[in-house]
Amino acid sequence: MLKKLLICILLVLPLMVAAQEMPFRVRSSSNYSVSSMIGRVEIDSTKYYQLRLIQEFAYKKFGMGVDLDFLFDKNFHIKEGDWDNIEDYLAKIYYVRYGEPKISTTGTLGDFLKRSVRNGLVMHNYSNMLFYPDQRNNGLLLGYNPPIKLQPEFEVFSSDLIRMPVFSFSGHFKPLPDAKAKVLNELELGMSWYSDRNQKGNLKYTLGDSLFHAIDRGDPDPISVVSFDYTLPILNTDKVVLGNYAEVAHILDNGTGFILPGVYADFKYLKINLEYRMHGDSFTPGYFDNFYEEDRCELVQLPDSTWVLITKEDTLPDYRAAYGFYGKLEGQIGKRLKAMIAWQNMYGDEVEKAKSLWFSLWVDTQYKRLENMAFSYSKTRVDELALGEVAVPRAQMSGSFTMSLHEKRRWFLIGKYSEKYKDKEGGINWWKDTKRSVAVGVKFTF
Repeated sequence: MLKKLLICILLVLPLMVAAQEMPFRVRSSSNYSVSSMIGRVEIDSTKYYQLRLIQEFAYKKFGMGVDLDFLFDKNFHIKEGDWDNIEDYLAKIYYVRYGEPKISTTGTLGDFLKRSVRNGLVMHNYSNMLFYPDQRNNGLLLGYNPPIKLQPEFEVFSSDLIRMPVFSFSGHFKPLPDAKAKVLNELELGMSWYSDRNQKGNLKYTLGDSLFHAIDRGDPDPISVVSFDYTLPILNTDKVVLGNYAEVAHILDNGTGFILPGVYADFKYLKINLEYRMHGDSFTPGYFDNFYEEDRCELVQLPDSTWVLITKEDTLPDYRAAYGFYGKLEGQIGKRLKAMIAWQNMYGDEVEKAKSLWFSLWVDTQYKRLENMAFSYSKTRVDELALGEVAVPRAQMSGSFTMSLHEKRRWFLIGKYSEKYKDKEGGINWWKDTKRSVAVGVKFTF
């Protein structure tokens, strides 16, 4: 009876799908599982019914997820454009991962929802899934830590393996591993390079097909950022780790930003970061952020009624010199509860919308059959951090749950709700100016 009910739900339930959050993790040691979700999505003003089947495989250090995503029009004809060439089939790979935290070589291929590099001064919560399912990216992250005295760490990231539009590289090492002063033994130096090879690469997904083909896009417009940083632990015991760090980043042909200094404390169950940040004109912290794919390039109408393409780099002169603080608290109780709150508060002459807030909570309830619950909220580049103002331009909020439907913990019900508020002048009308997404599905583990 239960299986028939689940099949019925998958066939007839009309919902808006929040596809980026799949697959949902459950407390299972199985090496194979299947997830399914149904719903409706809108692509270039056309609505489609969607069926997703995600199969996950795991073997020792290797894991893989296959995402079979089918879109159907109102007459239930499949969207054939999603199955035309080799890139479409590669996009059905949801993720491939290899490695474990303590081994020298790791790799992940797939989606990246919140990708940050080191202190987040340049790349903070970047997502390559902002336009899913219209745009399917297979990002790549490779890490290599050769077991030699200087303990080097190398990391390469690309938002898409085939086109490689947004790219980053970071390398770090310990220059004084044999220093007599124990503090200097752990000194770590590093540099990072970030690049967007073509800031106009998002136009296909922001303009629509007809306008995308009609407009003159001109030559690719690349941008690059370079940064240097150090980390120096001051106290390292079994109960606490204390240290400081600093970073300088420069957007080529534009401005420079600094973390001078940052301090951190790790009490195992609580981690604390506090940074003093400052930057000159034509710079903004977190240049590659969660809205970057949307902001890379926009079509803007000028006062004389002409239209022009404006890249995010073109807006940098509007960012004036500022100073302020960034803080972050992360708490964890065993494997049951994880919470994080972070904020950025910047000040300066002619500085506007320079405050941000991020919050997330994850609870492994183990209450009867309720597996876990999660909630997150963020608002970036706002004028005030008023806690009572939730619906503000470009803020986001989401919640999800996972519930076991079988006493042997084989069948799971999964659900999610999220909303995103428009970037507009004036007040936000919660009903009209909110993009909502609701999803339900099931998962079966073998």
